[in-house]
Amino acid sequence: MWDSDTNFDYLEIVSGEKKGFVHRTCSYFTIPPKGIVLFFDKFNYKKYEKRSIWRNFGNHLNIEHGDGSYSRLPKKIEIIIKSKRYSHMVWLSQRAWNNSKIDFIWNLSHELQHLHQDIKNRSLSLAGNFLYNNLSGMDIEEPKIQTTVPTEMDAELTAWRICRELCGKQIADLYVCRNANAGKKQELFRDLLKHDPDEKYDVILKTISLLRKYQSQFEDIITQAPSFYRNLGSVDELCMKLSNA
Repeated sequence: MWDSDTNFDYLEIVSGEKKGFVHRTCSYFTIPPKGIVLFFDKFNYKKYEKRSIWRNFGNHLNIEHGDGSYSRLPKKIEIIIKSKRYSHMVWLSQRAWNNSKIDFIWNLSHELQHLHQDIKNRSLSLAGNFLYNNLSGMDIEEPKIQTTVPTEMDAELTAWRICRELCGKQIADLYVCRNANAGKKQELFRDLLKHDPDEKYDVILKTISLLRKYQSQFEDIITQAPSFYRNLGSVDELCMKLSNA
């Protein structure tokens, strides 16, 4: 259970050239030989409910710990989850992988970094998901954008760094600058430009700092839904687990 050989293309639909991108991108990560499945979907799920994770470009799910089991599932993904063959899934929607080379590498790198975060410290993954799902409804000083969540900033900076390696620094940096000046994610990419992707980003320290800064608001959220956040514990407990990583 949970330990089938790692599968780098479950549906076997990625073209030969893009298979090369998959393996070159994966080479920058320590991916376990068993228990991981990469799922490049044939579909986008824009008709799913607004907050559904399947409307995202991509997701990382710790299947063994129940990620994704609470939501409406696309049929083939439901089959994988119920099979208990894999402990983790990295999923990309059709629009996330069937695009330009740099988009593909960026989106895959982003989700692989979430896999790395989870394997390194499950509490970091839980904290990141908690912040991602709640900051938009809180009273905070920071902009309510994806990269305010440290695990998301870490994944984006990793994607930028790997795109520099595989596409060239000039092309990768131009990609970031173009997205900072046009498109739906301008604010996110402008936030990225405040950082150097080759410099160390302390995702654990920054996650603890954000949890501490708004601790009272976070505690209220946890208190209102204790069963939903039972794996999270209190903010103090979560910060202790992160500190001990």
